[in-house]
Amino acid sequence: MLSIMVLEDNPIERKLITQMINNRIKINKTPKEYDAQIVLMTDKPQEIIDKVEANSNDFMLAFLDIDLQTEIDGIEVAARIKSINPYAQVVFVTADADALKYTIQQHVAPLDYITKDGDIEHAQERLFAVLDTAYERYESLINKNTSDIKYFAYSKANGIFERIPMDQVYYLELQPQKYKRIRVFADNKIFDCSGALKDFAAQYENLVFANRDTLINLNTISKFDMASGMVYFGPNQEVSHGVSVRRRYAIKKMLNN
Repeated sequence: MLSIMVLEDNPIERKLITQMINNRIKINKTPKEYDAQIVLMTDKPQEIIDKVEANSNDFMLAFLDIDLQTEIDGIEVAARIKSINPYAQVVFVTADADALKYTIQQHVAPLDYITKDGDIEHAQERLFAVLDTAYERYESLINKNTSDIKYFAYSKANGIFERIPMDQVYYLELQPQKYKRIRVFADNKIFDCSGALKDFAAQYENLVFANRDTLINLNTISKFDMASGMVYFGPNQEVSHGVSVRRRYAIKKMLNN
């Protein structure tokens, strides 16, 4: 089931969004109702975060108001959701066009935006379209053979292990002056974990040394400039890292295999 959450501090708008979602679940472009349900409607950001943490393996879609009159805004909630559940989908609902630019700066990748400044019919069309897209992605995920999905497992502290899909990991870097502390650079987030680079390299064949202090993920490299020794990650090549002169030929050979 696709679990849907609505975060909106205006009770009238929250009710309206909820009605639109329920209508689309029942009547859509398929012959039957969507296997989806609204599991939470609230004006409290922490309730959304708690819900995601308690159901981190669920397929989720969150409609988030950006301009909340709370300590945590919708953009921060989206970032927290993504860090807990990488496959969760987020849609921003806002009247603040400038806030949309800020989401890009924060590297929060929403499924879409719905603005409040248009008429209700236009907003409903947008919501129906984005819900259709979210449901198509949900169906694609559940139909995919989950055994093909590889994960990167790590421990942050106290022996508590977490994991993210390996195809979201860019590179791992040793933290100087910190015993067995590794910084992980991944799609839309950066975090620290404990461990040794040589152990991660032995465990995951796609993680290889770019230099003595860095492992790079061969599977997420989008470009390698042999002359400069720079590898680039992500569809837009927005993340990069250097490769030592001694390792460049080996990296090139592995990428060509």
